[in-house]
Amino acid sequence: MYKKPSSGKRGNLSQFGLLDVDIPDVDDDEPLDGSDDDIDLEAELAAISGGGGKPRPKKRVPAVVADLDSMIAASLRDIPSDEDVSGDEDDPDLLRELQSMSLDDEAPTEQPRATRPAPPPPGSAASSNSTINLLQQRISNYTLAEKNAKQAGESSKARRYGRGLKTLNDLLKQAKAGRPIKDEDIPPPVSLGKPDSQPPESQPSPPEQPLTPPEPTPPMPPPRSTSIPSAPEPEERPPTPPEPKEPPPPPPDFEAMDPAKQEGLQVILKRKEEFKAAALASKHAGDKAMALEYLKVVKQFDIVVEAYKSGQEMDLNELPTTEAIAAAVRDQQKGEDQTQNSSEPAPEPAPEPVGLITASTVDEALRQRLAHFQEQEAKAKEEGNSSKARRMGRIVKQYQDAVRLNAAGKPFSAEDLPTPNGYAPLPTSGSHPSSSTPAPSTPKPAPSPRPAPKPATPQQPTRYDKQLALLLHRQKQFKEAAILAKKNGDIAQAKEYLRAAKGFDSVIEAAEGGLTVDLKSLPLPPTAKKQIEDTFDVVSTEDCGPPDDTAIRLDDEDVMSRLHQQLTSQLKLCLTNRDHYRAMGNIAESNRFEHLAVSVKQDLDVVAVAKRLVMSRLHQQLTSQLKLCLTNRDHYRAMGNIAESNRFEHLAVSVKQDLDVVAVAKSLGENPPKFHYENRKFSVVQCNTDLNENDLELTIVRGIAYNVPNPKDVDTYVKFEFPFPQEAPVSDRTPLVKDTNSPQYDAVFTLPIQRGARPCLRVFKRHGIKLELYSRGGWFSKDSLLGGLTVKLAPLETQVTLHEAFPLMDGRRPAGGSLEVKLRVRTPLLQQQVESTTHRWLVIDN
Repeated sequence: MYKKPSSGKRGNLSQFGLLDVDIPDVDDDEPLDGSDDDIDLEAELAAISGGGGKPRPKKRVPAVVADLDSMIAASLRDIPSDEDVSGDEDDPDLLRELQSMSLDDEAPTEQPRATRPAPPPPGSAASSNSTINLLQQRISNYTLAEKNAKQAGESSKARRYGRGLKTLNDLLKQAKAGRPIKDEDIPPPVSLGKPDSQPPESQPSPPEQPLTPPEPTPPMPPPRSTSIPSAPEPEERPPTPPEPKEPPPPPPDFEAMDPAKQEGLQVILKRKEEFKAAALASKHAGDKAMALEYLKVVKQFDIVVEAYKSGQEMDLNELPTTEAIAAAVRDQQKGEDQTQNSSEPAPEPAPEPVGLITASTVDEALRQRLAHFQEQEAKAKEEGNSSKARRMGRIVKQYQDAVRLNAAGKPFSAEDLPTPNGYAPLPTSGSHPSSSTPAPSTPKPAPSPRPAPKPATPQQPTRYDKQLALLLHRQKQFKEAAILAKKNGDIAQAKEYLRAAKGFDSVIEAAEGGLTVDLKSLPLPPTAKKQIEDTFDVVSTEDCGPPDDTAIRLDDEDVMSRLHQQLTSQLKLCLTNRDHYRAMGNIAESNRFEHLAVSVKQDLDVVAVAKRLVMSRLHQQLTSQLKLCLTNRDHYRAMGNIAESNRFEHLAVSVKQDLDVVAVAKSLGENPPKFHYENRKFSVVQCNTDLNENDLELTIVRGIAYNVPNPKDVDTYVKFEFPFPQEAPVSDRTPLVKDTNSPQYDAVFTLPIQRGARPCLRVFKRHGIKLELYSRGGWFSKDSLLGGLTVKLAPLETQVTLHEAFPLMDGRRPAGGSLEVKLRVRTPLLQQQVESTTHRWLVIDN
């Protein structure tokens, strides 16, 4: 007898937890016991287990699981809670399903195999959900089959079903963890068998029910026979996604629920059917938009059913009704029409739908939505849905920022915040959301919220507003200066201005957050910088005398002014008396007053010279202060300390203003302006900005008075050895200097170091640079050692420069003479070197 070869999926049964026995042509619903090979026994066993009395060749192969999965995925497509479901009235899937619902009352036609939808991709959410549902269905099937087998006393079947049940549980854990599950790895459905005694509370279900998709199936038509032999008939037609009009029968595990759960599930399914009927009625009435809204709610009921079956607690009183959804859609359309037809720039908010979650304030509404999305994020993490968890996390971050901005009294973009399903729109500031629900027939109370935000507050800018405006204006100045420099061809200057403008972004962000910004640390505008540089170029360094040695007393200006006034009044008195006596004819008295006027005029000239001297001293002191500010500014800029560089630049601006006042008074011949002195202390961090971080500069400057027999006839050079790295110390020598015992070497060597390495730090702490002085020999004599010394490196741990003259030693005895050596690093190895100086700072009074 010829038998068709079995498919590849049934080639190895050990992967399903069953015995790997080579059984030819065994169907899925047949018992898999290899010992029962008698044809009569197989027929009798099939009749007892509910397999039917039809001959085996007439039985069809059940539908492929991938087709069932695709149809399940098409009917159980999930809609995320944060997805904007508005604006999809022309969704082809919804229209197609609505069209199929309208044809529900007609006779169902068998769909050809070519019209089946393609199975979803393996990694999609629909495929994952369908696989989980299929595994749960198979677990229920195997559990009930194992129970019936145990009741019937068939221990071999019970053990086999137990192994398959264990495999299904493992696959379910992997599917919930997001791993892909192959269809051939899922054990096939088995016959439930015939239990000895039917529990009174259980409801009879056809044996082929586990083979149907997890979607609720329609009730069987009355003409169909309910006898056992007619059970396999539904397998002869390909399964189609059913759309029942009445509440469907419960799932296979419905009998395991308690009566309260059963009643709740019936309520949810009944409400779902109400929405389906309302969608059909709206479609027949020509209201396609309302029908689509009802169909969206039907899709969301699938999620509610799954959650309720999984054991989540729900308040069934909060289920939406068709009246509430219809009222919400009508109110939304009315609000959109009012928005389009209104001429006011700020229309009144649309009335809130009945049954939606509302809030009295904006803060309360934001916190409600934040809690909702946080709950969604937690659920997604528990389910292993990392994509949804990340999406919910981003939304939670947006709402947290909105809550913080709203608490600080700052505006936020409400359009960018997604609104979850079942929540009313955000209330306007100063108005209660429930106050916008009255009927449109009472429009008079609506304008009451308008006077709440008074326009007087933005007319009085706060200190933070002024600070922010100053920062934006300063940034705009640098951008304009960069554009101008680029037009002039100075690309380097344009880049510098652009970097300064970019540096304002972080400061502006801090100011927008309510932080106080130190305006003295900001860079000066490009115009002010140019004025300072021009002034510094004009003033020569020869005019910059030491300010402390030539300081003017505080009362010099007052003394000069009083002397000038008194001498001027005396000169006027002498000239008046001279003219008086000359008019009287008393020539002797007239000449006497004239001689007195000449002496007063001489004294007045002396005072004028002294006044010019005071002006010169003021000018010199201010010029030296300006030079000090610009030097420190450039020093900190080379170090990279922009904040200190900007502070000295601001100080240079104030000195430049004082210098302009003195220059104007001096040119006009006016009295010296009022001034005073302040004691100012400057702490400057020392740094050799021309060196790199890992450079040590050794300079052998000169030799001083070597003790040699012939001072005028000696040729010398210096060799040194730097003990790092210790495996290969660095050594070198200076050029040869002839015919002098006080040579000028000026040899500079750059030695590499590793500032962060422990061996290098140990060398600086314990060792030094060894230097040896040699005298060149003659034709037949080698170079002789005159003396040597060791320069300790430990001072460079706290100093940037070590410059001293070290005496030459011959062993432990002085060899005579010394060697001037200078060592430099960029910054000390352990701590910064800060030098503090105090200056008498000249300040011109306003």
